Amino acid sequence: MRKQLESYLSDRTKTNMMLKAFSAMKVPLLFATGARVQRIDDQQCVIRIPFFKFVKNHLGSLYFGALAIGADACVGMLAVHKIYQRDENISLVFKSFSAQFLKRAVGPTDFVCDEGDKIDALIEAAIASGERVHKKISARAVTHGETVAEFTLELSLKKKLQK
Repeated sequence: MRKQLESYLSDRTKTNMMLKAFSAMKVPLLFATGARVQRIDDQQCVIRIPFFKFVKNHLGSLYFGALAIGADACVGMLAVHKIYQRDENISLVFKSFSAQFLKRAVGPTDFVCDEGDKIDALIEAAIASGERVHKKISARAVTHGETVAEFTLELSLKKKLQK
């Protein structure tokens, strides 16, 4: 039954279902942003955060926390997508985070990570070494076709031991 359902649903639909379930149970702040997967494939993940009252700051632009959540979500979902495809038991955390805010995000904002190749290499290193491995992954926030912020997140992976 699972195979039939998986073949019926697109990667985007499956990933949105996984994002909603995970965020509702584990990360309510992510759930509250209304984040949705716009695109996911082997190289890229695009997450959109709609523009509404609860994600705006006092200046009427996307709040700093919502920007951070979007960057976290696009890199994290791409990594989870790739780990899931390999059917590996790998834990994922972020070790560091930096951001450059270029303009105010006034409108629905897409968070883009297109470093699937770097994530593949990190997964391979985690599997081969059995140790925690780290790599800096870039993402960007785009509003109305213009980059409004750039992010660097240090992704940290470790293959879990089989019990």
